[in-house]
Amino acid sequence: MIVTLDELKRDLDRYVELVGEEEIVITKDGRSVAKLSRVTNNKGAIIRSLRGILPADVTREEAREARLAKYENSL
Repeated sequence: MIVTLDELKRDLDRYVELVGEEEIVITKDGRSVAKLSRVTNNKGAIIRSLRGILPADVTREEAREARLAKYENSL
């Protein structure tokens, strides 16, 4: 499902319910900017999906700080 950011803001509760059924792509100014998806609790699968992306010597805290810095720099 595709919704605009304004639609999401107006009816967030509805989209939080719908995300359990399908992913929701959020658009702003006609461009896709984010995606909402159902939370999975399979930590093993999540960790396996990151193999090869993060260097082996990076701690969880270092990865988190890098992600936050990247976000703050994009603002």
